[in-house]
Amino acid sequence: MRIGIFSDAYKPLISGVVTSIETLKEGLEQLGHEVYVITPYGPNQKEELDPHVIRLKGIRVPKKGLKDFRWVLFAKRYLKLVKKLELDVIHIHTEFSVGQLGLSAMKKFNIPAVYTLHTSYQDYTHYVSKVMTYFTPMIAKRIAGMINNKYTKRVDMTIVPTKKIYDKMIKLKHDGRFTIIPSGIELKSFYKESYSDEEVQALKDKLRIKKDDFVAIIVARIAKEKSIEDLVDGFVEFHQSYPKSVFFIVGDGPDRVKLENHIRKFKGNDFIKTLGFVSHDQVGLYYQVADVFLNASTTETQGLTYVEALAASLPIVVRYDDVFDSFVKHGENGIFFKQTSELVQILKDIQEQKIDLNILKENARKSVEPYSKEQYAKNLVKLYTQVIEERNEKKKPK
Repeated sequence: MRIGIFSDAYKPLISGVVTSIETLKEGLEQLGHEVYVITPYGPNQKEELDPHVIRLKGIRVPKKGLKDFRWVLFAKRYLKLVKKLELDVIHIHTEFSVGQLGLSAMKKFNIPAVYTLHTSYQDYTHYVSKVMTYFTPMIAKRIAGMINNKYTKRVDMTIVPTKKIYDKMIKLKHDGRFTIIPSGIELKSFYKESYSDEEVQALKDKLRIKKDDFVAIIVARIAKEKSIEDLVDGFVEFHQSYPKSVFFIVGDGPDRVKLENHIRKFKGNDFIKTLGFVSHDQVGLYYQVADVFLNASTTETQGLTYVEALAASLPIVVRYDDVFDSFVKHGENGIFFKQTSELVQILKDIQEQKIDLNILKENARKSVEPYSKEQYAKNLVKLYTQVIEERNEKKKPK
């Protein structure tokens, strides 16, 4: 099968979407399929060495939070290039310029297409327009919904990663057909046995983690919707009672400076550290130095970093959101909180051994086995085969 993945984000950019696409490409290729990624050049990238990654020229997006992304002008001019690939199926992972190219190719060449909805833009209207979000929030949400609906109503099938997003699409009355397929990740790179004791200790030494320190970690894009300031507030209060504790924030993003100012405001610099970007092949090692994974976001569509942490046998303490109902069981492999005050009490209960971390660790890894790269690729092949067969049936003369 010849598969075309259309995305505005791919390596060397770093994001959950990029990780998902990279994982899918590898999984499909291991099953013997030929996969092409159609995407813009990355920042400062002049050539592409992978013949199965088709780079398009784009211009910089004039928004702070999207400075590394590129917009492909007049994307339809690349239709001849797409035709030469002789694709059996199109898989769209974006709502913008390259996604529009995917829709055009679907229509012009009658190629079946599926669309993965990574982002429900009703939750991200501040990226669409801060002015409209502030003054006319309902109009902003309506316009944001139209972005997703443009794709859901045209493709053969829309993939959503969780029942939460499925229910949301139905509630918002988006057009089209939907199916739930959780995104997969390369779980082995997060397993504890993938790292030696010497590697883990070397990182602890580098981060100046002391033997008796209690270590919390988050791996996330530093942006408004991640609510990392809530975690900072809670950890500052917790640290007053348990000073042998540190909190590491792994990741970068448009709100990093604002977050660091917030940490300084509460004099948390000595025990709350922003580590910035860490390459994906090193993230698994960073999970190994922590005792718990924290997160307070309620805008996740799938929560891949949560799956990573669990694969690393790391208990997660996260703000409740029904997106996690399928793989997080309160008291079994993680703990839910709603208010920041609850987070503080949970961390205190862990210190006072009222919550047994060992039980959570034992259950963590096995809880995410359905999210393997191999299973993800198999699920997608089954869906691709379905939409191809449906298209072929429609082509038959009646």
